[in-house]
Amino acid sequence: MNKRILLVLMLVVGLMTGPAFAQSDFGEYGTILPVKGQSSLAFLKIGASPRAVAMGEAFVAMNGGIDASFYNPGALGFVSGGEYALTYTRWLVNSGLYSGALAYKWGGNTFGVSIVSFVPEEVEETTIFQATGTGRMIQGGDTAIGFMFARQMTDKVSWGVQARWIQEDLVLKTTSTFQFDLGISAYTGYRSLRIAAAARNVGTEITVETEQFSPPINFNFGLAGEVYGEQGDPTYLTLAAETIMATDYGQRWNFGGELWISNMLALRGGYKVNYDVEDYSLGAGLKYDFGGRDIRVDLSYSDGGVYFDAPLRLAVSGSF
Repeated sequence: MNKRILLVLMLVVGLMTGPAFAQSDFGEYGTILPVKGQSSLAFLKIGASPRAVAMGEAFVAMNGGIDASFYNPGALGFVSGGEYALTYTRWLVNSGLYSGALAYKWGGNTFGVSIVSFVPEEVEETTIFQATGTGRMIQGGDTAIGFMFARQMTDKVSWGVQARWIQEDLVLKTTSTFQFDLGISAYTGYRSLRIAAAARNVGTEITVETEQFSPPINFNFGLAGEVYGEQGDPTYLTLAAETIMATDYGQRWNFGGELWISNMLALRGGYKVNYDVEDYSLGAGLKYDFGGRDIRVDLSYSDGGVYFDAPLRLAVSGSF
């Protein structure tokens, strides 16, 4: 019965992305061609968790933890009690990404909220007749507020959904829309191996003037498992791999690992295939227990490519 439920939910995730990929361009031999940049709300593609980013964002199957809010709402069904996270990202060209999430498990259900705010650098306005600047400083920005629900159906299977209201401020025009994330995560029964799938940023097109732009819809499928020790042991090593199909790019691959030492220090590394920036990443985390409630500090560094400073992320998270 559980296998049937798992198959049905994975089919639903796949069907949600089907119409989006049906609109992709195909080459002479049937290969999907990348359509770089042909989407709106690009800030949704910025990694919001230093733990996940340090692992190359191979995170869809990393069960447990509030970080799943930004990658797979289905994995939130495996949290225990309540968790929170606050993150700052120093992004490209002096922009910043601020994010937070809060989740609480009640029985077999998990309820949560998330917020992501993208703040670009303030710049001076220019016009055709005042190319050197008008003296007026302008600044746009983007905001996403989400409400999450996850249900742990068994001790091995969990699914979840996040509904988000998103607003994009283009200075001269402000637009808004609703989008959804849907995910599922399951233990296979072979050692600690997990499989997971998620459809992210599924929603309607945004209209700016007379042009319509699709959201950056992603379909993620991944595996994760411990190759040394087990989760909860003082020391254990987790490896993860993930593939991503996106409506505004070609197929991508993420690989990452996380090593916990004495259940206090985490060392992480990751590598991405077919990306313009953030090909490789490194990070670390510290965890301290306060009478059964822990607090964690995570930091990540990722490659900024030839033209940009390396993005840095810092997060404080914990349980309550």
